[in-house]
Amino acid sequence: MIGQPEPGDESRLMNSQATGGVYEVMFEDDGTTGYFYAIRNKPETEIADALHVYNVDDIADRHKPVTAQIIWNEAEDAAAFIINGYCHALYDFRQQAGFCRNAFPPPRHEQAAPRELTDELVDQYFAA
Repeated sequence: MIGQPEPGDESRLMNSQATGGVYEVMFEDDGTTGYFYAIRNKPETEIADALHVYNVDDIADRHKPVTAQIIWNEAEDAAAFIINGYCHALYDFRQQAGFCRNAFPPPRHEQAAPRELTDELVDQYFAA
């Protein structure tokens, strides 16, 4: 459920690492907001980007269970965060570009592409 960490936890975390271990992504719901983080693990671990997914107070049906997934493209250089089959955030490690539905916050590093995530952009990365 959105905004409701497990008893004894301060937040809900979900992470996934690409096969080579260099790239990793993590979703965190701290009870107030949900963010998708892109993490580079070499040469040192660093957060490449943080992408806003939601404000808990803005989710009317936050008490309902959800299905959350992290998926990677075939090359494992881009990952997406999905809730109930809908992509909310995507990070491309090769292009060093992050995308989310509300384009917030501004990118940590300059990126050429617009920050807003669209269905067309998701299809460019993950269409079968």
